[in-house]
Parts: sequence; C-alpha cells; structure tokens
Amino acid sequence: FRSGAAFTIRARVQAEFAERLQILVNHLGAFDLGWQPGVPFVWLRLPQGWRASSFLRMAEAKGVLVRSADEYALVTGRAPNAVRIAISGAISRDAFETAMATLAGLLARPPSDLSV
Repeated sequence: FRSGAAFTIRARVQAEFAERLQILVNHLGAFDLGWQPGVPFVWLRLPQGWRASSFLRMAEAKGVLVRSADEYALVTGRAPNAVRIAISGAISRDAFETAMATLAGLLARPPSDLSV
C-alpha cells in the first residue's frame, strides 16, 4: 500500500474489466443488458423464445458457463428470465470474446427457431 503498487494493480484490473465489458456490449448490446460500473458481471434478460434453463444448457454445451438469475433470488422471491454473465479475468481476452460471440449466436436463434 505504501509503495503505491496496490493503486496501480487496482487501476490495471479496472481497465481490463472495462475493456472486457466493452467486448461484451459489442457482442450482446442489442439485447437487454443491465450492469453497474465497477461491478464485474452483467445481467442479460433473455429474449422471447428462451428459457434460462435451455439457454444455460445450450451455452454450456458450447463451452460457455453462465448462471440463471433464479440462483440469486430469495427463496420466496421471483427471478426474471435472465442470466448472469461474469466478466472474468481468469480466461484470456480472446477466449472471453469467443464466449461472447457464442452467446450472441445462441441468442439470435432461440430453440423455437431450430425446428424450422
């Protein structure tokens, strides 16, 4: 703390999260996103044709892990039809961008469209 290294590290982490958030918005910005600055996750309300359970399974089958909003709701509460996307620094930026492109591709083709 005294050397100033903590401030530098924090600034670099925040810059990386901001860049990853921009990647996420570039791919998913056409959908209903919600987030707060400085918070390393985004809520994505799923478009009509998707249920969170189906979206989670299909995303996972393509190697992308997201969490359903109901995992964060109170036992007596109601959860929106949404998923939580972590802006993770634990994977490479290229892998994160690929994951966001994968989610965008899934969102563009709900399961009801797959039977056509």
